[in-house]
Amino acid sequence: MKRIKEIKKYATIDIGSNAIRLLISNIIIRDDYAPQSTKNALVRVPVRLGQDAFTKGLILEENICRLIDSMKSFKLLMKVHKVEKYLAYATSALRNSSNCLDIVKRIESETGVLIKIIDGKKEAKLITNNNIFNDKSITYCFIDVGGGSTELTIIKNEKIIK
Repeated sequence: MKRIKEIKKYATIDIGSNAIRLLISNIIIRDDYAPQSTKNALVRVPVRLGQDAFTKGLILEENICRLIDSMKSFKLLMKVHKVEKYLAYATSALRNSSNCLDIVKRIESETGVLIKIIDGKKEAKLITNNNIFNDKSITYCFIDVGGGSTELTIIKNEKIIK
């Protein structure tokens, strides 16, 4: 086994329609070996933003407060785990709510967490970056069924074709 050179800790926050997730990963870097990712911690909070966004067109104050509290908790967990870098993404529920920009600004102001709103194509692209498509001779169809949207992605030769 190759000697471990260093271990970095990175995190991803996924703000979805049904839940908010924090994934903390160890990135193991070895001499003369490709970096390897292992799950360190995974936290899921069922905030259900989609209930507001898809029925009322906006996210109500109660869920905004739960979202902010979750971000504060995630920030503390990342500090405890000594996470070096993180990315926070939001998908359809936040993207489709009329108060989306106000919520993103408020979260940044109250927690310091910067959230990037992504569309379905970007979400599909991020999923294909996880190296599960090892056999290049196979055409893959990946279906991401979320609480507020469904993305269908076809991957051939490591490229998204649809």
